[in-house]
Amino acid sequence: MTALRRLIPAVVLTAIGLTALQPIDDADFWWLLRGGRYIVETRTFPTTDPFSATAQGSPWLNHAWGFELAAYAVYALTGTTGVIVLQGLAAAATFAVLYRLLRREDLGAGWALALLSLGALATHGFWSPRPQLVTYLVLAVFAAVLADYQAGRRNHLWWLPILTALWANLHAGFLAGPALMALCAMGELVGWALGDETGRNGGLGRARVLGAWTAIGALASLANPFHYHAVLFPFQVMGERLSQAWITEWASPPFSHPQVLVLELMLGLMLLLSLGTMRPVPWRDLVVLVVLVHLALQAVRNTPLLVIVGTPIIGRAVASCIAARWPALPELGRRVAAVGAVGLVLSACGLVAGSRRPDAIWSKLRPAFGVSDTLPTGAVDFLRREGRRGTLWNEYVWGGYLIWHLYPELRVTIDGRMAVYGPARFTEHLMVSEVQPGWQDVLARQDVTAAVVRSGSALVGALRAAGWVVRYEDRVATVLDPPERRG
Repeated sequence: MTALRRLIPAVVLTAIGLTALQPIDDADFWWLLRGGRYIVETRTFPTTDPFSATAQGSPWLNHAWGFELAAYAVYALTGTTGVIVLQGLAAAATFAVLYRLLRREDLGAGWALALLSLGALATHGFWSPRPQLVTYLVLAVFAAVLADYQAGRRNHLWWLPILTALWANLHAGFLAGPALMALCAMGELVGWALGDETGRNGGLGRARVLGAWTAIGALASLANPFHYHAVLFPFQVMGERLSQAWITEWASPPFSHPQVLVLELMLGLMLLLSLGTMRPVPWRDLVVLVVLVHLALQAVRNTPLLVIVGTPIIGRAVASCIAARWPALPELGRRVAAVGAVGLVLSACGLVAGSRRPDAIWSKLRPAFGVSDTLPTGAVDFLRREGRRGTLWNEYVWGGYLIWHLYPELRVTIDGRMAVYGPARFTEHLMVSEVQPGWQDVLARQDVTAAVVRSGSALVGALRAAGWVVRYEDRVATVLDPPERRG
């Protein structure tokens, strides 16, 4: 029985990794892949855009260059299968770090795995092959190191600046590390000022130490090719209102979505557990949690950050509640609680899958490989066969995929690198895609030689009415030529 109990955590973590094995549907992955290939082929580090027709030569702060090289190496050796396995390994490793932390917080294995399962369901679909994978894993390590220090178990804070320096060359999300350190320092300071139990027991001293390491971590983040520009870049992106209003991942979470309901379930669990703990939830946890809840309510893309950092906080509340109430429960009450925890996880599975039927849940969460059928694979094959060259008007979400397959013969008009294109070019793209007044003038200025448009969209009808010729069409994409290419 002991051997079986030791095996169960590995089985659950493996299952979490397997649910992250999903077909590649993120178009940004493909321009990241092309960026890595470009660095290898040219042996140069691009600082201006080489891929597009509309922004060619514009400054490109390629903050994810390290991830691009790693992704291209994996793809070159193992293809899309290896890339998808990589995202599964990242998910399993992230939750493995959280599991070890929860166990150090004196939470039982069963309760820890139940909590991790809820977190995995709340983040299902976020494990796509993008630099965010690095941020999720490293942020979990940050949370573990900081929790160990604040609990007095061990002090490995010196690791955090080293990780920050590496992180700064892989994803712009590296600022989450020093920000979490600063929040922990602030939480310790608030606890000390308000006199809670953890704050009285060395809170001011811990705040000073964490503040110092935050400053060191911020300095370490400058160890990248762009120096302070890389630090300013995330703030510039967050300040761009047009793209945030249009791009889905920057929108507030849709509260009717099943995964958001799972997230609400976790936060509601935190509130209920706080009433049954042996002592009040410390301010140092509440300060961090409040800020992360705010960020998650502001943008969908912040949901995994809340889950990763919030899971240990909820775990501590669970451990404290169990220590306070569990011994007083009769045997029947303990069994009911355990069955309730399992039922909670199964209900969350049903929510995410949109069904209570086991077969539907399996269909939603089962591992799958390949490339999503929402990408314009047929249109790409057609353009390749024709040997097309020139400028390609394209849907925003397809830009990266088209760059990977068609550059340099065809250059896109836009892709996911919003900081490269800027508000003016993005506004022009919206004029065309939404058939706003002046859209034909935009296409004329861009000297477009072909367009790859979502089949059935209003733009397809507008282009046909303007004399554009359909050269290829399937259920995903339609390729049209301008009037002068007729015949």
